[in-house]
Amino acid sequence: MSETQQGKPRTAGWVKVALAVSLALNLAIVGMVAGVVLRRGGGDDGAPALRTLGLGPFGIALSREDRDELRGRIERRGAPLREDRRAIGGTLRAVQAVLLADPFDRAAAEAAFARSRELAASLQESGHVALLDQIETMTPQERADLAERLSRMMRRFGPDRR
Repeated sequence: MSETQQGKPRTAGWVKVALAVSLALNLAIVGMVAGVVLRRGGGDDGAPALRTLGLGPFGIALSREDRDELRGRIERRGAPLREDRRAIGGTLRAVQAVLLADPFDRAAAEAAFARSRELAASLQESGHVALLDQIETMTPQERADLAERLSRMMRRFGPDRR
């Protein structure tokens, strides 16, 4: 007697495909974030790594000197950031295990993704604190220059592009 004849509802094939595609996209995003976070830098100015810490356009709008100082501030925070980066790798391994499990355990996948989001938020908070510490050291003119570079970036890359 098959499972459907024993009273267990059968999941439609398209639902399984949609779940698999959704999971694959989520894994791709988590993988990209983890890859950039685990890399030390990224471009010549390290802006991609700063963006992964929630600094977005500030990673580019800061002067090279301020980026270098900010990177130093972040590196001095050391252990907690390294632990979060390692933990992101652990969440990827947990998702990998869920993918290999049969039957698929959605709750375990959701838990792994939730942990990944928590870690990303922690990294972002660390980035924001370091950025605020850096901005606090700037003169009014340096802050105005940063605001102008940020404004140019927003015009160039922003949704309005005015």
